[in-house]
Amino acid sequence: MKICFHGTADEISLVAGRPLLLLLTARDLPRMRVFELYHPRIHAHPRLEHYRLCALMTETTDEGRTA
Repeated sequence: MKICFHGTADEISLVAGRPLLLLLTARDLPRMRVFELYHPRIHAHPRLEHYRLCALMTETTDEGRTA
């Protein structure tokens, strides 16, 4: 699935520097899900300090393999 994050340069650099993301769910089981990012791209607004990171995201298993 494709996902995009919007934020400042500092916020985007925190996401871009991590190949794995942990998402906490409110009601689903399991409560934590791990995703791996592929092919990240960062887009910048020409005049404002707004950035968007878009990437493909795949859920991984507990052992780190893609599901």
